[in-house]
Amino acid sequence: MVEKNKPIFISYKTNSLRAMGQTNFWKDTGIGNLIMTGLPGAFLDPGTKDLISRFGISNFIIFSKNTKEGPDTLKRLCHDIESACVTQGLYPLIAVDQEGGPVRRLMPPLFPDMGSATGVLSSSRPRDAMRELAWTTASMLKDVGINMNLSPVLDLCLEAEGHVLRGRCLGREAEQVAELGTVYIEELQGNGIVATAKHFPGIGMAMVDPHLERAMVRGSDKKIWEGLIPFRQAIKAGVAAVMTSHVVFTAIDPSRPATFSRKIATKILRRDLGFKGLLLSDDLEMKGATAHEAIGQAAVDACLAGHDLLLVCNNQENVIQCLESLRQAYETGVLSKTTVEASCQRIRLAQKTVHDRETRR
Repeated sequence: MVEKNKPIFISYKTNSLRAMGQTNFWKDTGIGNLIMTGLPGAFLDPGTKDLISRFGISNFIIFSKNTKEGPDTLKRLCHDIESACVTQGLYPLIAVDQEGGPVRRLMPPLFPDMGSATGVLSSSRPRDAMRELAWTTASMLKDVGINMNLSPVLDLCLEAEGHVLRGRCLGREAEQVAELGTVYIEELQGNGIVATAKHFPGIGMAMVDPHLERAMVRGSDKKIWEGLIPFRQAIKAGVAAVMTSHVVFTAIDPSRPATFSRKIATKILRRDLGFKGLLLSDDLEMKGATAHEAIGQAAVDACLAGHDLLLVCNNQENVIQCLESLRQAYETGVLSKTTVEASCQRIRLAQKTVHDRETRR
């Protein structure tokens, strides 16, 4: 996702939450663990501490605003996040968009420079260049305590390369993208960082930026299925996580974007392709998700479609709205206990795997 310039963090002492009298509901059910959110600055703030202690939120995403004080301060922030979570019996996933090129949050001169998809494609030995990019990224992230990268981008370099995917794609040919993506995933995860293949089922044909509005892909079944090839290979390579998009694929589900489409998130990804790992939404604050419904309902619909982790990146008030909507859906039976438990099991497995690796280091 693309970072917003002016994130909003505001107080959330809502009457409805106080009236519940169930301070452990979020932890007992695991619903708090379904959210991944951002932080307002370079230091652990009281609002984020409250999200951890009160709601059991233990998944976080780092943006440029969190890195502006340099490596030592970012390392301290990640350490403080982990300490606050461990105190509550939680082990955090700390993620970042560090693709290289136009999308990276750890930027020079404070952080080392790194390669990009464009550099990989211009190399005479693209596999080696891709492996080096993954190794460099893993080393940089491990040094500061980040354990998950929202990369690689496996979308084909088609119409969307003119806007949201500019400089981010690994080629036009599905086989080439699949090969380079697999190299990246194996190297990154081999060095202890969770990889995330995005944006399923492939937004290369999107004509508009889903950050700004809901995009439609009206391509043929053949074109859409070709875009699945890199994701199929990523799953075979053992990619730990996949992220969907706020794009409607009319040949598959004519009215609902992948974020809310059970046909895409569950039938195709889980059943047809056999993916068993973590499924993430893109940021639910994007217009592609919330231009047509409230963010709380978007969170419920994303869960019902089959997502495990819901990204709410910028506004803590929105986090609370999502939690409240998920609570209501859970208590009325719209969101089943079985669905929540299955997602929590996948999240906790990823968290435990990362924690075990860090403990052995």
